[in-house]
Amino acid sequence: MKKIWSIFRNDLKKIGTNLVAFIVMIGICILPALYAWFNIASNWDPYGNTKNIKIAVVNLDEGSEFGNIKIDIGSQVIENLKTNNQLGWQFVSKAEAEEGVNVGTYYASVTIPKDFSANMTSILSGELKRPQIIYTLNEKLNAIAPKITDKGAEAIKNSVNQSFIDTITTTLAETITTTAGTADSGYVKLKDDLTGNVQEIIDNIDAVETSIDLVVTAIDSSSVLLDNAKDGLPNVQELLVGAGTLSSDTKNTISGASSAASQITAGADGIITAIDSLYSQISPDIDAAFAAINEDSTSAANKFTEITKVNSKVISLESQLVTFFTLIGKRLDVDNSEIITRLNTNITQQNNIINKINEISDSLKKTGKIPENAKSELESLVGTANQGIVGISNEFSQNVKPAVDTLLDDVFTELDGITGAMNDIDGTVPDIETALDSGKESLDALKTSLVAIKKTLDNGKERLNNIVDKIDSIDDEKSLAGFIESLSFAPSDFGEFMSSPVKIQNVKVYPVENYGSAMAPFYSVLAIWVGSIVLVAVLKTEIGPKDEKRLGGHLRPIEVYFGRYQIFLFSSVIQGLIIALGDLYFLKIQCVSPALFILTVIYISIVFSIFVYSLTITFSVIGKAMAVIILVLQVAGSGGTYPPELLPEFFQKLLPYLPFKYAVNGIRETVAGVYTKAYVTDMLMLLVYIAIALFIGILLRKPFLKIMNYFNHRLEATELMV
Repeated sequence: MKKIWSIFRNDLKKIGTNLVAFIVMIGICILPALYAWFNIASNWDPYGNTKNIKIAVVNLDEGSEFGNIKIDIGSQVIENLKTNNQLGWQFVSKAEAEEGVNVGTYYASVTIPKDFSANMTSILSGELKRPQIIYTLNEKLNAIAPKITDKGAEAIKNSVNQSFIDTITTTLAETITTTAGTADSGYVKLKDDLTGNVQEIIDNIDAVETSIDLVVTAIDSSSVLLDNAKDGLPNVQELLVGAGTLSSDTKNTISGASSAASQITAGADGIITAIDSLYSQISPDIDAAFAAINEDSTSAANKFTEITKVNSKVISLESQLVTFFTLIGKRLDVDNSEIITRLNTNITQQNNIINKINEISDSLKKTGKIPENAKSELESLVGTANQGIVGISNEFSQNVKPAVDTLLDDVFTELDGITGAMNDIDGTVPDIETALDSGKESLDALKTSLVAIKKTLDNGKERLNNIVDKIDSIDDEKSLAGFIESLSFAPSDFGEFMSSPVKIQNVKVYPVENYGSAMAPFYSVLAIWVGSIVLVAVLKTEIGPKDEKRLGGHLRPIEVYFGRYQIFLFSSVIQGLIIALGDLYFLKIQCVSPALFILTVIYISIVFSIFVYSLTITFSVIGKAMAVIILVLQVAGSGGTYPPELLPEFFQKLLPYLPFKYAVNGIRETVAGVYTKAYVTDMLMLLVYIAIALFIGILLRKPFLKIMNYFNHRLEATELMV
């Protein structure tokens, strides 16, 4: 022990009596701090300057009209963006936008087409056309900017959706408000008007059903007559002459039924689109849940549980589609077996995802960890299910929808032709016989379709009758006018609520004031490791022959190890202290526990310095290279900037063995708020690296001593390397 302290005093004396050495030591102690401070300062608030990122916005929307209402969603979006300072929106012409994106004046452009409002309101006319916003991006300008501009494009989409719903619901509320104005003349009249309107619809349905019955009767009669064509041609002729009036009513019925039938596949398409939209939420939510595991396993478990609700909704919608396609297949004799099989398979896949998520959630709640390979297995299940949804969509659009639409078109075309033949008949019985023979199969299919339509109308009529009963049960003006009055005060408020019914309440656990403070743990730890490398690069780890003689002769390896390390220990503590004090009082980072922050930084400095020192004293130049390699691996794979779950699999597996992980997490605890269990675990894990360093520096050094002396001697002989 005496010789160890003698070595340390000798080192201090040399530095203190040599001005150049003293200045160099000051530089060594300050240099790592400068590295940390410059990096933290440059990342202090980058997202606060996103308004400087220019995005061109082009509005070509010509607007649309619905009744007497003028709808111009493009202009509404522009007005919303003018009050949005999150990005640098530039409102320019189409030519300026294209040129600006190509030359780099704008990072991206957003173009609202001329038919945008028309397509947005197409749902009101029954001819649904999905509107599009054209988003053009120049990705070569910067690696991060595209991620920011992507968020801008998403914000525009949300703004459009909100504006659309707001416009529709506000118009609805204004209409109801106008209706409410008539209530002053007496609720009895209003009640009678409501009942009369609904009853009129019921009467129209009755008329359609009567026409359907007549058409079905005519079809049955035609089938019988076809079987006795040769004997009953005169009777057929009489029947057709007598059916002249019937054909006119029938044709009107066919027109209405054909319009309703066109909506059959549109409804299924809407459900499939809803499934795709729902499922697109799952992968980001899963990534967020995995990212939360290291912070709070209980919170992460709850996030996983929430994800299963989306899967359950997808299962519900897919079950409805199975029922729908099964019914359509039976009624229209269409082979829907492939899409039904795909739907049932995807339902099974969704259940498998729910089971895997529940397994992960239960494991997190019980142990705080996830089962081995659970992440990769869950991602595989989600990917397979996503491919299944794409297959369902393709099968519907390419096979099912064309088959159903074609069959319905053929049926109604055939029926229309038959009613035309009724009107144009001029006694040419042989021609009628030929036409009926060729259309017999179509008549059978038509009969089945008409019976199904009648059943649907019966269901609708039943619901309307229930509405009439409810209106009749209202016995005072207050009950009838209650809902109308609730809207009549503020239609705009109603529209605003419907466009954005949910507000998210953000609850931050361990909040961090700014991005610089959030990055301070990583850059401070990085600076500490750099400081340790600088120490071994400038200071010698071995004791020269003159010093050894001055210190009393032969020194044992363990005395050299601990004796020379004292100057490294002293310097590393000074480095850590300067870094910590500069972070707190020069940069003024957020820090919940300043004293603990300083002690933690010094503790990490000691751990890193003895680790790098041990590598160097045992393996010489090779040890220095090893320290640099470990630094490179830790910068890339420590999770200091991006969540570990976003890193390649190699770095995810390497992460638990890197000291950076525990050092960065430990400092984060002192910056944002200490969770004692997590902090103590990180500090204890760093002790493991001290044990590894002692093993390398004391036990491994002895067998490598002669080898490394020979290695160093050969390098010195080159008079080029040290």
